[in-house]
Amino acid sequence: MKNWQINRKILLIVVALSMSFVWNTLGWSHGDETSIVPASLSAKAGGKLKVEVKGLAGTKTATFSLTGLTGKVDLGQFPIGSDDFTQVLDLPPDLAPGSYRLTVEGGGKSAKVVITIN
Repeated sequence: MKNWQINRKILLIVVALSMSFVWNTLGWSHGDETSIVPASLSAKAGGKLKVEVKGLAGTKTATFSLTGLTGKVDLGQFPIGSDDFTQVLDLPPDLAPGSYRLTVEGGGKSAKVVITIN
């Protein structure tokens, strides 16, 4: 009986985390219709990640970062030529596996999405 209760609790936690992950990966963002959509929701440490950003108006630069359990990692600041653009990000080779919030900021706007580092 105890195993069933433990398995049930684990299942509920997994479902809750999965729903949170799906909700965050829909491209919900902060600001006026600003969004960030990665080419893949999972990437390898030391690899590259292509992202598409829309609606980052009022700026000539975009700043990208990852935030995980171990803190925030700056991925760089890049010049941009329009409100909608594509950027290829180099991921640090020493990123620990896990879930990270990928954020783009610029011009007082930001957008976030959750990705997984394998």
